Amino acid sequence: MAFIGVGTGFNINAAGTATRSPCIAQKTSYLRVLTGVGTAHVAIGTFPTAVVTDTVVTNQQPEILTIGQPISQPINEVTTPRVQAGAVGICTLTVPEGYGNQMKAGSLIGLQVKTGSGSTDNQTYWNLTNLYVQSVQIHRVNTGVSGNGFTDKLTVTGDFVTQNVQTAGIQTGLLSGNTLEARSAFKMSAYTGGNEGAVYAQQVQITGG
Repeated sequence: MAFIGVGTGFNINAAGTATRSPCIAQKTSYLRVLTGVGTAHVAIGTFPTAVVTDTVVTNQQPEILTIGQPISQPINEVTTPRVQAGAVGICTLTVPEGYGNQMKAGSLIGLQVKTGSGSTDNQTYWNLTNLYVQSVQIHRVNTGVSGNGFTDKLTVTGDFVTQNVQTAGIQTGLLSGNTLEARSAFKMSAYTGGNEGAVYAQQVQITGG
């Protein structure tokens, strides 16, 4: 099977207790995994903890795992995060009217600012990762313009303080012309049952036989 590597690979040090990777922005549907120890068990998800019943990867053969379709979603409105204990905050993201929402409760996402023409600030402090979608609610709107009359609001939690050195938290919503793009993300966990060693992974794009 032919493939092309996408983005930067990563590795985690697996051992007798499960180890979890940082949050990884999803770019493709496939993850190529190989291990430097004899056998490792691998789990992928929001907060995965690999156990002996999870997918087995050996050092004899790399495996390509399906991790689902990458998802992106435009966001045209945000509330400023309410920061709680331990730098964890909570805010609401609004999907524009007429756009179908693909983000699901229980998933991980990252945010990237899309700077509009005439904007006075790139607002790079809104470029965030490792945010958790706590809930999704559908709201009825009456804009009087084209659309389906409904919009989804995503309640997300995460670190809105230390990621971009906003010591008081993010104090400003989106400026006129700016939008956000939300993208799906994941974490990988590995467990060896005893032997310590690295488990390597990289997202790949399948290109043919």
